[in-house]
Amino acid sequence: MGFIIALIIIIVIILIGYGLLYYLGRKQSKTNLELDEKKQEIMAIPVADKLYTIRNKNVSGNTRRLFKAEQAKWQTIKQYKLPEIEAALVQAQADADKFSLIKSRKTAEETEKLIYDTLQDVQNINQSLEELLASESKNEAYFQEVNDRYAKIRKQLLAHGYAYGDSQETLEKHLSYIELDFTKYNTLMSDADYLAAHDVLDQTKEDIEALEAMMEEIPKLLDKIDNEYEEQLEDLKSGYSQMLDMDFQFPSGVRVDEEIQQVEKGIEQCYAALAECDLSETSSLMSATEAQIDRSYELMEVELRAKEYIEKNQGNLEQRINQVRQSNRYGSLEIDRVSQNYLLHDNELGKLQDYADQIDRIHEEVDTVNQRLGAHVIAYTDMQSVYKDKYEQLNEIDKAQSHIVGSLANLRQKERDARDMLYTFDLDMRNMKRRVNQYHLPGLPDAYLDRYFATEDKVEELERKMNRVKLDMDEIDQLVNEVSEAIERLDLETENMIDQALLTEQTVQYANRYRANHPELNQAIEKSSYYFNQTFDYKKAHQTISQAVDQLESGASNKVENQYRQEKEERLY
Repeated sequence: MGFIIALIIIIVIILIGYGLLYYLGRKQSKTNLELDEKKQEIMAIPVADKLYTIRNKNVSGNTRRLFKAEQAKWQTIKQYKLPEIEAALVQAQADADKFSLIKSRKTAEETEKLIYDTLQDVQNINQSLEELLASESKNEAYFQEVNDRYAKIRKQLLAHGYAYGDSQETLEKHLSYIELDFTKYNTLMSDADYLAAHDVLDQTKEDIEALEAMMEEIPKLLDKIDNEYEEQLEDLKSGYSQMLDMDFQFPSGVRVDEEIQQVEKGIEQCYAALAECDLSETSSLMSATEAQIDRSYELMEVELRAKEYIEKNQGNLEQRINQVRQSNRYGSLEIDRVSQNYLLHDNELGKLQDYADQIDRIHEEVDTVNQRLGAHVIAYTDMQSVYKDKYEQLNEIDKAQSHIVGSLANLRQKERDARDMLYTFDLDMRNMKRRVNQYHLPGLPDAYLDRYFATEDKVEELERKMNRVKLDMDEIDQLVNEVSEAIERLDLETENMIDQALLTEQTVQYANRYRANHPELNQAIEKSSYYFNQTFDYKKAHQTISQAVDQLESGASNKVENQYRQEKEERLY
């Protein structure tokens, strides 16, 4: 029983396997059939018909070369690739019939790629041949378009030739070249070289576009030269002639007539370049001509502006010379007056005389150029340069003279300031003497007395110098500074001396508190008293008693001094 069941299972497995093989074989056969249908699609593309049609047209030139190339590609596909595809399909089906399904599938996949590549190649060939067949009719439409544009510009040139001047002949020549291109096109079309004929039309179209641009631009340029440059040239000639009639002169090296000739030459060059239809060269020459026109105008206009300047400033400059000369005379008188009372050290009178000589030379030079103007032998621009230079020189002289006169005026104020300072110095000396006497000091140190009397001598010296008939303010100013510094130092020394004396007295009073219990203080007090009353060394007297007090009570001397400073500050306020 078990054997029968096993046998049944084996039979079922065999039947299933056979059924699966049969199903896969049928599926592969269907795939092979679909590939064969794709091959038939390739064969259905009418490449051969198009090749036959083109061959009968007897094409030539570039068109023939393209035809031959596409024909060679088709022959390669027909003789090699299509038989290869057919053989591969037969082999794939044979393998499927023998149930070599894996091998059949691999062959079918390779064949499918080959069919796809071949289909692309055949479609490209067919497309190229279609375009080649259509090129004849396309060329005819293209030719009509180009020819219409040609006819339009031909008509325009015939109707409005006057607007192009001498350029008309060159434009006619360009049109004749286009006609030759049309002849070449017709020849190529007759020879069935449609591709070369199309290239000719492309070039002809570009030439017509360039010609259209020229015909649009030339009238504008010609109008500008005729109506702007020519008018400006006549205006320059007329203006120059009028200036010569008015006896205008021009600076050395400036030849307005030659500049105008350059304008005339530039206009002629513009006409010549435009006649050749060289718009780039024409544009460049026109820019240069405009610059030359502007330069010529500027050379004349600058003389006209200079004439206006001279007419406006001729009287003003004479007035300015007289004004500066008058200032010079006033300065000389002021120096003479001031020198009666003050010593002058900077050669002020000599400087004013030098300025007077310079003013005379300026006046002579201005008279000279004015005479040359009257004789019509100097350009207004040259004269303008002289005028401006003389104005600048006069301004510098006037500034220098004003500085000298201003410094003289300061002498009187300096004298008043010095006398005020002398009064202040006398007052300061008396106040210091009164302050010292106020405290009834036993005496004054020799060093202090020396400084006091030396300062007093300087004050007296300043007073003597201030009482002279002629004051030397430089010397007096220096002495005022010296006295001011000396009094400042003396005042500080006086203040310190009084402070030390008073601090000594207050510190001794403070020490008397400890004197009964500390007899050793007696010696310090006696020593401090010696310095105070015998040698008048108040600083040393203060130091001696301060040290003794601090030994008994730390910081006692500082306490006394702080109290003194506070009371002193309160007295001041």
